[in-house]
Parts: sequence; C-alpha cells; structure tokens
Amino acid sequence: MKLKQMTLSPSRFIHALSLMKKALWDFKIQIIVLAILGFVSGLLEGIGINALIPLFAFIVKDPSQSPDIITRTIQNTFIFLHIPFNIIFLILLIAILFIFKSLVLYYANYLNIKITTQYDRKMKNDLFRETLYTSWPYLMNQKIGYLEKVLMIDTSTSADLLINISGAILLITSLSMYVIVALNISVTITLLTLCFGLFLFLIYKPIIYKTRVLSKEQAMLNKTVSHLINENMIGIKSIKSLGVEDEVIKRAEKHFYDLLESKKKINLANRLVSSFNQPIAIIFICAVFAFSYLNPSFNFVSFMVIIYLIQKIFSYIETAQGKLQSVNELAPYLQSSMEYRDAAKKFKENNPGSNNFIFNRSLEFKNIIFSYTEKKEILDDISFSVNKGEMIGLVGSSGSGKTTLVDLLLRFFDPKDGGIFMDGQNISSIDLKSWRKNIGYVSQDVFLLNDTIENNIKFYDDSITMDRIKEACKSANIYDFINEQPNKFNTIVGERGVMISAGQRQRIILARVLARKPDILILDEATSALDNTSELLIQKSMENLRGKVTALVIAHRLSTVTNADKIIVLEKGKIIETGLPADLLANAKSYFYKIYHLKDSAKKNKTQ
Repeated sequence: MKLKQMTLSPSRFIHALSLMKKALWDFKIQIIVLAILGFVSGLLEGIGINALIPLFAFIVKDPSQSPDIITRTIQNTFIFLHIPFNIIFLILLIAILFIFKSLVLYYANYLNIKITTQYDRKMKNDLFRETLYTSWPYLMNQKIGYLEKVLMIDTSTSADLLINISGAILLITSLSMYVIVALNISVTITLLTLCFGLFLFLIYKPIIYKTRVLSKEQAMLNKTVSHLINENMIGIKSIKSLGVEDEVIKRAEKHFYDLLESKKKINLANRLVSSFNQPIAIIFICAVFAFSYLNPSFNFVSFMVIIYLIQKIFSYIETAQGKLQSVNELAPYLQSSMEYRDAAKKFKENNPGSNNFIFNRSLEFKNIIFSYTEKKEILDDISFSVNKGEMIGLVGSSGSGKTTLVDLLLRFFDPKDGGIFMDGQNISSIDLKSWRKNIGYVSQDVFLLNDTIENNIKFYDDSITMDRIKEACKSANIYDFINEQPNKFNTIVGERGVMISAGQRQRIILARVLARKPDILILDEATSALDNTSELLIQKSMENLRGKVTALVIAHRLSTVTNADKIIVLEKGKIIETGLPADLLANAKSYFYKIYHLKDSAKKNKTQ
C-alpha cells in the first residue's frame, strides 16, 4: 500500500475506537482509575520539579527570582502549616513528593499489568469457548493451526497492545501535568515546544501508518506459517514416505523469508523514528537557550527548570511516539482476535430444542433433502425407519451420501427439506446437548488423547465409574488386551494412540462410546482400516450389543453388516434398494449382491 493511501480517515478512526471499546469495555473502571493515577503522578512530579525554583533561589541567595503561582502556593502552604520556609524543609518536601509519586506510579503499573493479564486470560477463554460452540459448517472451513495461532499469538500480542494503550494513558496524563507546570513558568517556550512536538508527529505520521500496514501483513504471514507447520507435521508420515521433504522445505523457506523480511522492515521503520528524536531535541533546546538568553528578562533559575521540563516533555513525546508505533504494529493482532470472536459468535451452533431425549419406538427419516450448495443435492427424498434395538447397515459407493445422512442425525447440519423424527417428534425439538449425550458416534478417524487408556475412555466425563469402564471394555472386546499391559488402565497410548495398533485404538474408542450407554450407536466406516482379526472383534462387539442399542452402521466392508436387521443401499443421494441381508444376497440382480461378491472376489485374488 502506498503512503499516500494511509491517511487516517474518519471512518478508520471510528473503526479503531469501536475496536478499542470492544476490547476494553469490561475494564473501563480500571482504565479510569489508571488515568486518575496518571494525573496524580504527573501532578506530584510537576509540583516537585517546580519546587526546584525556590530551592535554586535559596542557593543563589535571591528568593525574589521565583514569583510564579506554584512557588507562592508552596510558600503559603508552609506558612499555613507553621513550617519554616527554608532549604531543609523544601528539600524534604521535594523528596516526599517524588517518593509518593513513585508509589502512585508503581500502583499504576501494577494495575496496568493486572488489566493486561486479565484481558489475555478472558480473551483466550472466550475464543476457545466460542469456537467449541460454533456450528460444524463453520469449523469445517477453519485451517489447521489457525485457532492455535489466534489463541497463542494474536491474543497475547493484543494484550501487549493494551500495555501500550495503558502506558499511553499514563504518559498523556503525566504529560498534561508537565505542560501545566511548564506554562506556569513560561507560556511562550511551552507553546513552542508543543508546536514543535506536533510538527514532529506530522512528519512521522506516514512512517506510523506504514508500520501498521507491515504489521497487518506480518499477522497474516504468521497464520500462514502456523498452518504450514501444523499441516505438514500432521502429514509427516506421508511426506517422508513420498520423499518430498526437500519440496516441503523449499515452500517453508519461502514463507520464513517473507516473515523475516516483514519483521526487518517494521524494525527499520521503528529505528528511523527513535534515531532522530534525540539530536532534534538537543538542537531545539539550544535554539530555546539562544532565544531566552537574548531576552532582557532572562532568569537562569527558571530557565534551568524549564529546560528540564522541555527535556521531559520531549522524552514523553518520544515515548508516546513509540507507544503509537507499537499500537499500530500490534493493532492488527487485536483486530484478528476480535474478528475471530465475532465470527465464532455469528456462527454459533443453533439449539432450538428444549425437550428431553425419550426413545421408545422408532427413528424415522422422512423425505430428507439436503445440499451443501444450491447446485447439487447430496440427499434426495430419503425416507426409511429404524425400530428401537435394530441394527441398520448403510451401504453405497463413495459420495453416495452415507456420512452426510449420519451428520444430519448428529445434527451437524439441518435438512433442506423433510425431517428426522423420534417417536413422532422432530429431533430438532430435543435439546441438542441431551440429544448428543444419547448418541454414540464411532468414526474411522480415531481421536485419542496422549493420556492413559482410562482417561481416554472417560474423555472429560469424570462421572463415568471404573465399573462402567470395565463393562464397556468387555463389550468392546478390549478388556483382555488392557489387562495384559503392565500398567493396565494407566497405560499411556501416545500421541494419537501411536503406541497401540489401529484395531486396539478403534476398540478403545468404541469402549469410550459404550461407557456412556447411548440409545443410538453410529459406526461410520469404523472397520475400514482394520485387519481381519480386529474387524471380527468389532463384529463380535456389535453382536453383543444386538437388541440393547439401536445401531446405524456405515460399511466399507460389507461383511460388517451381513448380520444387520436391514440393509439400505444409497447411490447418488437416493435409496436404490432395501431389504434383509440374506434376501439381498440371494438376489443376483441386487446392488448389494454385486458389490458383495465383487469385493469378495477381489479379496480372494489379493490372497492368491
């Protein structure tokens, strides 16, 4: 973006204020207190500095040189309190003022840190909570590692932004008090200093906005790099097996280079401002001295104090400039955090139901129509029913709509038309949490924590007792394997279950689901990646559950559903046949018969 495009338009300023209000509104009381402390700190230091005038006057033996308001106020205060107005008590007053000022400033900094840490914790909690409560379509579109980047980088960095904003509040309030004190000594020099400071600010303005643009680019590059790392670490086995490490490294190096170049440009822009501030301040002070010295009313004592005040004002302006640079540099991270939170709230999962889960008779799919886009319908007029305790096998080629049907049952999506009914009531009228607590879902994508077997089966539900865990493990045919381990249920499964086999992982997942005693069990191609032995154990588990739970089994291996109560065959989003497995296998014209024997023939050829 060109510098001439980076003017602070009213709309951008209003947007910035709105952003700050969103971020800081919960801390408004603390920020008001912080501003008051800044005024008090500046006032105390300002009075202490002004008290140097009568102090110097005592030293040069000419008290009449300091007839300003603050000096007279100090002198009158001493008289009122019956304290001798001399050099000892004046030094004592200055010491007390600066000590008290330091205590006020320390508390202000403590409050600043407290606001920042509370904001960081609150923002992380809010973002994580809002993400977990978002709808499945929204989560499907999120990049791997994006949430981690927002939580660990953006929120922490935007917390640093609040430190700078709070620091700026302290600076502005203290600076205003310095200006008041300086005006008391010399209106002309103070106004010249302020005008010169404003002039410097306008000179540096393009650099400040350039920093903001570069920081926004850097924030996006950080997310890209985070996604790249997470994505490739998840797929590291495929990368190594295909021997494409060099290609992945080249792509990563390009992103790393862009990120470092962005950081370099930001640092150079910041250094440009700080490098010129000190010599400019010295030149200005020399010019002020020359101007004042030629004035017949030149007062050395007052001039020494005003020079100190000018130096402090310049120092504060420089620090404020740095704070503004930092605010511009960090603002994109705050914007990223707030935009993510707003999006998560916008796509919060809908829960229109309030009824309890009661399942006594049947589950019925009526005229279900569903599509992800307007162009193509994934499910077209699907209707079938499942009686309580039955096991239904869902069969079909890839893309036929089997998993989409299950996602509708899990209420990850809502049908475009039609509905799913349980004992006559639409499942959308049932409380969502109550619904999912009674649905057991086992997919081919195994999700295990890097923790013990016991904790993987409990899976954040401490109400599940050890007796229920053991019962579930026996039903899932994994109990004997666990007892053979030296640490039994305290055995660590490793990252994503890497320490145990695929079949063992799948049966632990099944035990996790069964420990919750679901009324409806869904197996979404849960045996597709298993060896024959593991598949047989899963099939045996299903036989043990027959009649105890209503099951929908999506089968990649058709042998998994040969004992089902009913087979439903899907093709291109439509039901093309239904029936008992034995009846379909007896009909050479049926789809199930053809696919079953085709896969059986392929298995024999592979064995030979």
